Amino acid sequence: MAQTDNAHIAYTKMQVSLPSIGLYDAPRDDAGLDTQCLFGEGFTVTGQKGDFYHGKLSTDGYEGYVPKVGLTPYMTDATHRVIVPRSLVTRRADIKSGMMFGLSLGAQVTVLDNADLTTASQTAHILTPQGDGFMPWRHLVPRDHVVADWVAIAESLLGTPYGWGGRDSGGLDCSALVQLALQTVGVFAPRDSGPQAANLGNPIADDALLKRGDLIFWKGHVGIMQDAVNLLHANAYHMQVASENLRNAMPRIAQEAGDVTTRRRILPI
Repeated sequence: MAQTDNAHIAYTKMQVSLPSIGLYDAPRDDAGLDTQCLFGEGFTVTGQKGDFYHGKLSTDGYEGYVPKVGLTPYMTDATHRVIVPRSLVTRRADIKSGMMFGLSLGAQVTVLDNADLTTASQTAHILTPQGDGFMPWRHLVPRDHVVADWVAIAESLLGTPYGWGGRDSGGLDCSALVQLALQTVGVFAPRDSGPQAANLGNPIADDALLKRGDLIFWKGHVGIMQDAVNLLHANAYHMQVASENLRNAMPRIAQEAGDVTTRRRILPI
């Protein structure tokens, strides 16, 4: 692609218009999946090649190639985000109307009606590139909403399939589980476990009693403590988000990832 073509579209802000799209390390359909971009997230385009745009995801700064078909010109800043593992968008404010698409935890939407969540209305009217849509109010929170227990959000994803590079309810990896859950308390974590280990919270002494919300890191892996004993993590052994006794899990994880590299405490719960 000529440099002039890239310059023409450089730094164009766009928005994810599908439930999720892959962000790849090369502009090919068979390229490695680095992460996923979720509906409503911003994406700054810096170049293009064939059917792919190159750019940066606004949420965490991840750079790579995304399919052009998954982006639309930036419409408006999202007002709310999805707070449940999965939700459905319908064509009308009627559960019997046709389904448009599903959305995952962390997807961002623009609510058109300035309704109060405490009103009798059970359906939010949202803006989508495909036209007006409707979804349950109880599945949404304002973008700046802070939940009481972010680990409970992670626990709501128990049983979600494990998928390398995944970040939606169809499949996610260990660091995506941490990132998505922490977003619900206003902590915008890096996408990968290495930068998470270097930047999140404060280190915990090896002999300190673990608490709910503590993070345990290995080389290339991370899990969340549910209490002093049990670890919640998306992993390739169970091929899903699973809960297990940390002591039982450590020897098995060590075979692939070695010993624990650090323990980090984010914030009290």
